Amino acid sequence: MKKVIVSIIFLLFVNSVFASDYFRERTIIGAGVYASGDKSILFVHVNGDKSSMASCASSQRFAIDSTSPNFKEMVSIALTAYATKEKTVELVTTPTCKSWGNAQDLLGIKIGSMPW
Repeated sequence: MKKVIVSIIFLLFVNSVFASDYFRERTIIGAGVYASGDKSILFVHVNGDKSSMASCASSQRFAIDSTSPNFKEMVSIALTAYATKEKTVELVTTPTCKSWGNAQDLLGIKIGSMPW
């Protein structure tokens, strides 16, 4: 019985750690990089409904900082999507604001017609 309870608690913990939100079929209407201390931060602003954003994201922007292993790739894709006015941008986020206090954290970004 103890093993079952421990397994259930573990599964609940793992599920919450990997919780993510998707923002699909968006257009990036603003993007920029800001230096903060020894980190760089990419900010992305998209069109569309933002009512499901994390409550900490009062600026209604998304952010990722340069400590993330995919930071440079994210900057590249975000700026490409912005420059080409791509209308099929999809963001994968976490419901946290660790990169910047008022912007929801980005995990991934894709453009065009491609499954995750």
